[in-house]
Amino acid sequence: MRLLAASLLLASALAQEYRALPGAYTGLAHLDRSYALVYPAERPRTVLLFVPGLLGGSTNFALLAERLKALDPSLEVWAWERRANGLEDRQGFLQADPLAYYRNLKAPDLSPLRAWGLEVHLRDLDLAVEEARKRGPVVLLGHSLGASLATLYAWLHGEKLGGLVLLDGSLGLVQVSREAFLEGQDTPFGRLPGLKAFLAGEASPVFEAFLTPKDLALAEAEAYLAAKRPEEPVPFGPYRATREALALLRVDDHYSLFPAFSVSAGRAWAREGLSLLGLLQGRLVLTVRGPRDGLVRWRDTGEATDPRAFLRAYARPETGFSEWYFPYRLLLEIGGHPYVLPGLRPRALPYPVLALGAGRGLFPDPQGFRLGEFFPGTPAEAKVLPGLTHLDLLTEREGRTAGLLLRYLQDLGLLGPGGLP
Repeated sequence: MRLLAASLLLASALAQEYRALPGAYTGLAHLDRSYALVYPAERPRTVLLFVPGLLGGSTNFALLAERLKALDPSLEVWAWERRANGLEDRQGFLQADPLAYYRNLKAPDLSPLRAWGLEVHLRDLDLAVEEARKRGPVVLLGHSLGASLATLYAWLHGEKLGGLVLLDGSLGLVQVSREAFLEGQDTPFGRLPGLKAFLAGEASPVFEAFLTPKDLALAEAEAYLAAKRPEEPVPFGPYRATREALALLRVDDHYSLFPAFSVSAGRAWAREGLSLLGLLQGRLVLTVRGPRDGLVRWRDTGEATDPRAFLRAYARPETGFSEWYFPYRLLLEIGGHPYVLPGLRPRALPYPVLALGAGRGLFPDPQGFRLGEFFPGTPAEAKVLPGLTHLDLLTEREGRTAGLLLRYLQDLGLLGPGGLP
């Protein structure tokens, strides 16, 4: 379904190619594949392979990829997607009303996700790296939970890479004791089941502690329509708003209830109040009550992320910003990796490691990356970009993230002519 939508709409995205890649064998040929949104180069000097985080899709990296390509056309950028993205029904974006389509989203057969744990995804990633290596030296870049997966891959196959970058993520981001791994544990999101309950079929194969697959699909549909018709008026509770404002109210750092999934993209032009749910979280979160007359509109106040550029990237027809069916087993086994792959250990790498944190993200302290512990004897540098949220690091408009990545490639000798200004 996903590749059908891609083939029909690829004409609108000539600078990109959405590709299916070989995947680990699990006995289901139509699902044993991962995917990549590729920004190709004619003769690439380096291939940057980005790995998204929890619930993340390939277009998390769209704005960063476009900026990197503009600065250095010799770079080829691959934004990877895990195999579960192949279960998404993207045909709704071919309809006149994607929102109506996804309000009636029916879940596919999710039973294959029970087998899709850490080892399957590491094998998928290895096959993706091998495909990318046919084009040039590969630098692996993981964001958030994707940094954990990238770290484990580097421990396994670091010699296949030309560099490693961690983007506001580290292996210690999710960790569980052996007892919690096997038996489960209580968290602020409720009870997270352990491996025993999961394998017994007593837990959902999909991680949906705070956002369901339908929530994610509808959010993409809203953003897709907002990018096409930003000023169109739509209902917003007892008020009315532009499509642009409605979509951005869900993800902007002033209004979103989920800090890890928010961006700094401006403010609503409306009366504001305090969110009771936000106060229960111990956070100052605003709600919008609407103007006394007219529409709720959106203002670009010059913050880190350009709101309209963000919407343009958030929900492209062929591939979206999120992973609707994130395998719970993968999340559990990344946290419990010492019990899944007990022979895997930290190791030195034959190239420097770069870590970039966000000042308002998950790693505002460079020491939190624990680079010396995870890559002993390896030259490593950690920097924090002040003022950015977890996602701003990928979407910010000034190019600070891209500039640091290009300097890293220059130090590795992998930067083509004309890269750095």
